[in-house]
Amino acid sequence: MTRCRTLLPWTALSVWLLSTGLRAAPQISNPPEVQAHEGQSHDVKPSFQLHVERNLATVRVVVRDTKDRPVGNLRQEDFRLFDDGKPQDIVGFTVETGHPSPPPESAPPPTPGRENTEIPRPPVKAVAQRYVILYFDDLHMGVEEIDRTRQAAWRYVTTSVRPQDRVAIFTATGKDQIDFTDDREKLHDALFRLLPRPRPAGMGCPDISDYEAYLITQHAPDALAIVHAEAIQCDCGSVQQINNVDPMTERPALLMGNTTGADCAIPAEQKAERTAEQIWDYANMQVQYSLQGIELAVRRLAAMPGGRAVILVSPGFLSQTQTDKIDAITNRALQRNVVISAIDAAGLFTRTSNKVFSARNDVEAHKTLLDNVASTSERDVLASLSAGTGGVFFHNSNDFNDGFRQAAAIPEVYYVLIFSPPDVNLNGKFHSLKVTLNTRKPLTVQARRGYFASATALTGQASSQDELGKMVFSQEEFHGLPAEVNGQVGKANDRESKLTAVIHVDVRQLQFRKEAGRSIDKPIFHTTIFDRDGKFVAAKEASLDLHLKDATLERLVQSGLYATTSFQLAPGTYRNREVVRDTESTGMSALNCIVEVPGPPSQEGAGKP
Repeated sequence: MTRCRTLLPWTALSVWLLSTGLRAAPQISNPPEVQAHEGQSHDVKPSFQLHVERNLATVRVVVRDTKDRPVGNLRQEDFRLFDDGKPQDIVGFTVETGHPSPPPESAPPPTPGRENTEIPRPPVKAVAQRYVILYFDDLHMGVEEIDRTRQAAWRYVTTSVRPQDRVAIFTATGKDQIDFTDDREKLHDALFRLLPRPRPAGMGCPDISDYEAYLITQHAPDALAIVHAEAIQCDCGSVQQINNVDPMTERPALLMGNTTGADCAIPAEQKAERTAEQIWDYANMQVQYSLQGIELAVRRLAAMPGGRAVILVSPGFLSQTQTDKIDAITNRALQRNVVISAIDAAGLFTRTSNKVFSARNDVEAHKTLLDNVASTSERDVLASLSAGTGGVFFHNSNDFNDGFRQAAAIPEVYYVLIFSPPDVNLNGKFHSLKVTLNTRKPLTVQARRGYFASATALTGQASSQDELGKMVFSQEEFHGLPAEVNGQVGKANDRESKLTAVIHVDVRQLQFRKEAGRSIDKPIFHTTIFDRDGKFVAAKEASLDLHLKDATLERLVQSGLYATTSFQLAPGTYRNREVVRDTESTGMSALNCIVEVPGPPSQEGAGKP
């Protein structure tokens, strides 16, 4: 980050001052050489919008070599993209790079095997450049899963978080959250207040898992056969072998064999099915809460400048009925440059089924099979979100310290492919995606597995990304125009100071067009102020309509063009993000400038000579 130079008083500058008028100047045959326009300051995030069309899809791709190192020297022609097996033309291609820096000299890591409650001395204050949300799915995590993952999260905070990083803690329930901060004491307190808040485990008979309940509501034959057999055993005391029996034949067979048993069996089966519906309704509601929390995390990051990442800590959850929502979150994260990485909080474990019937080996075998399928299905959402956004999916390991290290690592390089699938019908159909390389090198490709063609899933999917919005909320500098920005600080009132951004543009690089003997162009200046934690403070948009005579243009060629815009700010450290656009050449520059705004002088000192 570049610190603003302190400028001389205004009388020493030859500047074009930007007026505060919002109205367009009247059209006249002999217009003034310079007409200035400036928008009002915003109190909230400026409404830079994306132009949305429904027929483009974005795919973020990470390519690694045999040593798991990112590969960054590929070109658009090296990629092939298939939608449902059909090759697609790649209409947009960019290479995105991160800038990882070594972690700060940190305090010793926590002592293994016990909670480290000592609060290390915080690092030197620095302007924020990267934002990480640690998202704990406290609706689906148990006590042990919370404990061991927060210990690893605390180790990550104390050993790997850099001075320019800001960390937030979000939860599925919305409890014990903390917004972006570099205060380690606050992060420690929030982490160790986390508690699991799953619903009470079902103790009824039959014992129906969430996955089993889902299958029952879908009228899956095997699941119905299992729950019916269990229900009869629970309520009637009789034993019935299932052996892939069609559940629709159970009642007639039972009626033919035992009328008394049938009187008990049919109500038992019906009661079990109603219980399954209640279990799945509750489970599905918790899934929706977890996904809403992830979406809120992505939205929160979208308003922050710089690198953005979500670390999703969860054992996974069933998401069969929420595929559109997951795809919408993926699309939004892709458009906002948010990377989602996932840590499987369950780690390595041996699943043990709750045996209800010691004499029912057939039921036990079928339930164990369903449990194993459920375990894989629950983790699909973690794999999908991480693969779809270019993140890491850490699983099959209990080394959660390494999990946070991998998940929080800044991607060194990845590729963004945009394509336009023809004749998309918003019918909710899943479209499988496959990305391959035109190379024989042993490289692995990580990309999203597909998308859903529906209005809900395409929420946030843009056809052409608004380059202005991306530039403003990025921290990368781009020098498409020869421009520089500096600042001057003066007193505004007893409580605030006045920060004036001074932008200088080399006129020789602007593209003028000739009209009626004048040189015509319109440079536009977008000035946005962020505080040291990256929170939006204010923004203004200004422009200069230039209708320059030849003599005036010649003078500006020698001196350059100056423009100014001002803000009243409380004392603190701020980052001025300046985006300069030339409408004639479509050139653009994006610049950063760090400025210290001091407090007003004390009354005691103000009266002294």
